[in-house]
Amino acid sequence: MPKTKKSYLMGYKEFQTSLVVSCKPGYSEKTLHDIFETGNFNEELQVLLDKDSNIIFITMYPKDNKEKKFDTNKKRYLEKIKVVCDYISIIYDNQTIDYMRKISESVYVLEREFRTLIEIIFLKAKGATWYKDYFHNKENEKNRTINRDNILDLIDNPLDNLDFVHLKNFVEERIRFSSSSISDRLNIIEDVLTSNNAIGGTRDDIDTMLDELNKIKELTYSKKTELKVSELYKHITSDLAKEWGELYNFRNPWAHNHCLMTKSDLVKYEDLASSVLKKIRTEITLLSLLNSDKEFVLGNDKLKLSIAHFPSLGTSFCRMKLEFNSRGTQHILEVHEATYVEFFEIVGILSKFSEFSDSLDLEHLKMNPFILNKIKEYGNKLFCDEELLSKIDDNLIELEKLLSEYDEKYELKKLEGAMFTMKNDVDQLLNKIFKQN
Repeated sequence: MPKTKKSYLMGYKEFQTSLVVSCKPGYSEKTLHDIFETGNFNEELQVLLDKDSNIIFITMYPKDNKEKKFDTNKKRYLEKIKVVCDYISIIYDNQTIDYMRKISESVYVLEREFRTLIEIIFLKAKGATWYKDYFHNKENEKNRTINRDNILDLIDNPLDNLDFVHLKNFVEERIRFSSSSISDRLNIIEDVLTSNNAIGGTRDDIDTMLDELNKIKELTYSKKTELKVSELYKHITSDLAKEWGELYNFRNPWAHNHCLMTKSDLVKYEDLASSVLKKIRTEITLLSLLNSDKEFVLGNDKLKLSIAHFPSLGTSFCRMKLEFNSRGTQHILEVHEATYVEFFEIVGILSKFSEFSDSLDLEHLKMNPFILNKIKEYGNKLFCDEELLSKIDDNLIELEKLLSEYDEKYELKKLEGAMFTMKNDVDQLLNKIFKQN
């Protein structure tokens, strides 16, 4: 097999920006050099200049051990030369290459899981023709199979014909049809009626009420989803829709290959992407591990890992608990906002700790939380493994180390006697309360 040619840069310095600029009349390469010399950049920044005809090429990079200030110094130098230049363009910004690579790694996972969430909801409720029956729109769709490997003709992923922006619009439109939207509009009408003492109200008041009534009629008579609000909005919440829309703006620099991204752009994207992914994975956990019950459990009284659904104030979250007894003391690890990902991580840590192996490979299971029977099969074998139970007694410190290496917040707590009994009673009471809701 021939060696794959790499068309992208390799081995480049992490901090470097290359520019092409054109100076305003009366200014030159010497001006740019003088700005560098008089701007106190010498100690922290290196700038290389060269000229070709009427354009000037610049490469700047930080001096050793001055990398942390590179963003600030780069911006400061650009601000200075902007005054004397009528054209400044990026050739390469090495940090942007790294930022875009990091975003690329997350975008597939983020979009794949969100598309899967939408797909499973509607597939369960409406069957295989759900997309054609309710959301088919040729204007928004692109044929992703043209000039591609014909394996794509063998699969059906209808949402993949929609761009990110159309997914954003789809979610926002679905949220418009929630009961809360109708309730909000009725409240607007009520406020107008109760706040105005005039018998007929003002013309503006009447227009407002008519407008809101028309919007309610749209919501009431729409046949776009034919799904009960509780079925759809149980998983695609207004918070998730709002953050998905915000994510679109932060994703654009990556999607459209913008010339420059900053560290603050990346941090904003990562924070928002993490929040969105957590919400999506929570809903996928509810559709998979917790589809048939409020709690999913592996193991028994000796060693038990559980994840349970706790809807609170309109927000869904899942709580995970690892519980076991070691040398007469009960130990518990609680994660108050967990998803199927954290659940599998704990299973993986216990497998590594006990050196457990099986014909079923956990690595193949954890990417698909919907294959419940196989997950249960693997988990029940692991949690009944005598080696694991014995090693927990003999080498608890090693297990605590593995847990903290995965997440420093994963700390085993010891519960003894009355404290353990009281905690179990409280947990059972909470479960009863949530089941009633």
